[in-house]
Amino acid sequence: MISEDRFLAFAKRILSQSQIPEEECRTAISRAYYSLYHITGAILKKKYSFQLIEGIKKSSHRKKIHLARLNSLDRKYLSSFNLHQAFFLTLFDLGFKTMAFQFKDFRSKRNAADYDLDLSFEKTFSTIIVEEIDKLATEIRNL
Repeated sequence: MISEDRFLAFAKRILSQSQIPEEECRTAISRAYYSLYHITGAILKKKYSFQLIEGIKKSSHRKKIHLARLNSLDRKYLSSFNLHQAFFLTLFDLGFKTMAFQFKDFRSKRNAADYDLDLSFEKTFSTIIVEEIDKLATEIRNL
């Protein structure tokens, strides 16, 4: 089993090399974001489960939700929801608005790194993004 921090450590290891190709710069952003995603999910489940459940309901467009599975934070059931959006809404509703918008912005950067082939990703830019993701991850761990 892997911990949330290992993705971030991997992203930093990629960027620690002197010369790296663009695909590795993109991969570093993606891995760092998913570290943040998993750290955020773990903290929200542990400390703010009621608010997370409300955030999941709020972000869902489903007419019917299986409340027992949602209330138990059943991992398999949760995978059917857009947790990226639920984490944003939960952070926002908890009053951590700046963190919420940073989280959302890093998801956009991860999407760009993964899907937008017309953009160029260089080591300097990717390093800055990974460092900023690391800072936000630390803030979220300390909630």
